[in-house]
Amino acid sequence: MAAPVATRSIGFFGRAFESLGNRHYRFLWLGVMTGMSGTQMQFLARGILAYDITNSFTITGLIAVGFAPASLFGSLVGGTVAERVERRTLIQILQLWQVIIAVSVSVMIFTDVLTWQYLLLASMIQGLYFAFMMPARQLMIQKTVGKELMSNAVSLNSAAMSLTTMVAPAIGGVLYGFIGPEGVYLVVAGLNVVAILFMTQLPRFEPDPDAPRRSVAANVIEGFSYVRKYRELLSVLLFAAVVMLLTMPFRMLLPAFAKDVYGATPFQVGALTAMTGIGSLLGALGMASLRKGQRRGLVLMGSAFVSAIAMASVAGLPSYWVGLFLMLFIGMGEAGRFALGQALAMELSDDGHRARVASIFEMIFGFMPFGILSVATAMELFGAEVAIFGLGIVLLITASIFAIRFTKLRNLG
Repeated sequence: MAAPVATRSIGFFGRAFESLGNRHYRFLWLGVMTGMSGTQMQFLARGILAYDITNSFTITGLIAVGFAPASLFGSLVGGTVAERVERRTLIQILQLWQVIIAVSVSVMIFTDVLTWQYLLLASMIQGLYFAFMMPARQLMIQKTVGKELMSNAVSLNSAAMSLTTMVAPAIGGVLYGFIGPEGVYLVVAGLNVVAILFMTQLPRFEPDPDAPRRSVAANVIEGFSYVRKYRELLSVLLFAAVVMLLTMPFRMLLPAFAKDVYGATPFQVGALTAMTGIGSLLGALGMASLRKGQRRGLVLMGSAFVSAIAMASVAGLPSYWVGLFLMLFIGMGEAGRFALGQALAMELSDDGHRARVASIFEMIFGFMPFGILSVATAMELFGAEVAIFGLGIVLLITASIFAIRFTKLRNLG
């Protein structure tokens, strides 16, 4: 088991960047940056490819959420696996898996045998990657920086993902135009190789030999019982789940929305996603600077209102430049749900249950098909603007209900 490395002062960077003073955490963070850059480029390329191949919102939505069922079922065992194996090796194996998928899709594009079914299969395989990756990474974060900086480190982890959302899609959009989708997938593979190399700079993270050895089923049941027993933790997870179901459909269907409503080029789609990343980055850094006693529950709830108003405005004002600006607020709202919601869930969990709570948080993404396919169908039937405007209004009403009825969550410090 790796012991936390002493954290040195990082001066003017301030407390929002405090965890980066830890050498091991820096390499872990850089691994997230490079690996997620590849993932974000892959999301962009896959979304454009799917719509170009099928010209269908429904199939594009199906491919976008293809990873969700695998993530849902994989998350049932992901936390248990993370507790029982050496985590650095596990993550490196998963990243190698990403390399193989990206190279395979590139070869199929180059040989002109790619169909949307292959893209769906690749998306499904990627779901298992996230199901096992996230719990292992959360345990490594806690062991590296300790519980005191857990919230800060998780928020910086989310900031890294947001930074990749800001930069990688824009680069991916440019690359898509110059070297084609097959070239983008090869870049994705290369970025994951770099992520594997960063992981070699970390110590081994061995499982706790004194941890109780239950069956996988017993571990899963015990994890859900633990969450149900602690109402504040349960309310954070429930809020994150509901808001995710109402916000992620727009994010996952953005390439199709932008091409249909704006007639956007691949670069413009990348710019929209990049602006969302800027908002997410700013939001995540703001969340990283928050500490106990600073009304974090109220901030978490406020993020849903920001997302709701921004989504309704994007649909009600169908101009590319207006949409580009509003994506900033879409990203800020997302940072609240993802960065702060995840940080609070990890902070509220004890050491013995943190991996399983991380699995439950990841499991939330397995329910995305219910939201995304419903919204994709509504976009087919009523048009993209009407469907997304309605989604924003539903989120606004839902956020208001949470703000009124969930007082403990609202007052969480």
